[in-house]
Amino acid sequence: MDIKITNDSENKMLGRREISASATYADKTPTREEIRQELCKKLGLDPQLVEIREIRQQYGLRVSDVTAYSYSSKDSMARLVKYRGKKGAKPEAKSSAKAT
Repeated sequence: MDIKITNDSENKMLGRREISASATYADKTPTREEIRQELCKKLGLDPQLVEIREIRQQYGLRVSDVTAYSYSSKDSMARLVKYRGKKGAKPEAKSSAKAT
């Protein structure tokens, strides 16, 4: 897989870097984790602070447009990132047992 950075801007108000890239690959569309690892290796980022926001596949081509955010700290990431899991899966809810 080859990743080419198309835009890299700093958003100081939100404490993150906003990165746009183009990923070219020979086989199937790479997973978010594969793109995260390749992007971190290329830019020297901490994988725990990178969120792959979007992967847009171009129909019939082996090219995807990627949008990623790299946060400055775990605190800023926790404030801004919502739960993104598989469809139908929900984050663990706090149990609120009512005494009757």
